[in-house]
Amino acid sequence: RRPPELSKYAGQNFHLFLSHTWNTGQDQCAAIKRQLQLHLSGVRIFLDVDDLRDIGALEEYVAQSMVVLIFLSRGYFGSRNCLREVAAVVAQTKPVVLVLEADAAKGGLTLEQA
Repeated sequence: RRPPELSKYAGQNFHLFLSHTWNTGQDQCAAIKRQLQLHLSGVRIFLDVDDLRDIGALEEYVAQSMVVLIFLSRGYFGSRNCLREVAAVVAQTKPVVLVLEADAAKGGLTLEQA
């Protein structure tokens, strides 16, 4: 079997942008990135600790990404930068994948709490 061919549109540097809050989503998003890279050769995933060069350019990083994964955990909607990313997603009509952390010990919450 051949691995899937991963293409990007012109102007897109990343297949996926991982949006999360540092306090309760950093480790989980790092694990998501590692697992995707392990199984999808050539996938380009934006994760702030690896790829962020300018915090003022968050909206540009979203624009350079094909899809945005929002990792919803405690504090996400209280983060100014997460809200900037969500606003960019809406303004740019990006496809979104929502992942909800359910483990309370890791910042998890219910949809009602989000």
